[in-house]
Amino acid sequence: MRAIRMTMVSVVVVLAVLAGIGWAFHKSHARSALLLADIDHVSAYPALAASARARGRRIFLDQCAACHGAAARGDRSAGVPDLTDRDFLYGQGRASEIEQIVLHGIRSGDSKGWRLAVMPAYGTARPSATEPLKPLSPAAINNIIQYLRKRAGLPHEAASAALGGPVFSGSGGCWDCHGPEGYGDSAIGAPNLVDRIWLYGDGSPAWVFRSISEGRHGRCPAFVRRLDPVSIRQVAIYVASLVTGGKS
Repeated sequence: MRAIRMTMVSVVVVLAVLAGIGWAFHKSHARSALLLADIDHVSAYPALAASARARGRRIFLDQCAACHGAAARGDRSAGVPDLTDRDFLYGQGRASEIEQIVLHGIRSGDSKGWRLAVMPAYGTARPSATEPLKPLSPAAINNIIQYLRKRAGLPHEAASAALGGPVFSGSGGCWDCHGPEGYGDSAIGAPNLVDRIWLYGDGSPAWVFRSISEGRHGRCPAFVRRLDPVSIRQVAIYVASLVTGGKS
């Protein structure tokens, strides 16, 4: 009887070991499959995509929610973008683009990170450390604001808007990043200024004045040395799914 019990215990142990090996193999295979998949079309593999999103959400809550919030709605008082509104500062919201941001950050000090668009501080004596831009008076800044409000279809001061247009499109150099129509450029991270979606504040003249006067240069850390490649891919897939109805 004792021998039978010992045999049964041995069988249970062996089965447990085999189950553990099987689970480890399955997990390893899933991780490899995720790295080999086209991240922008991972939804073609529903089980893989669902697993990535679930794991990515946990990573997001642990690593990203402190700034972006648990619901990923951001914080306009600090210029932290809403990741759910379909308005993308960098790229078009593809998982591959998000993956690169998670990997290398924005103005993070990583040589592969986004760092081209830096909003000059036009209310200071030297607006830009790299470009020969001249400062703007408070009146000139207000004229630009009124011009942008006109372009966005918002209430504005017509006379000021007429004066602000040439500054925006000429001497102020605003067009160079934001485009001649103010639509922005997601290839460098310059926001659209006429779509009524604001990264900082509520779009009121006071908030826009502060942005133009003091400058803006938000930052996102690089996670390339903080998370493994699979975790970074998982969180990128999760974030991409926030604006696609849960798909990636």
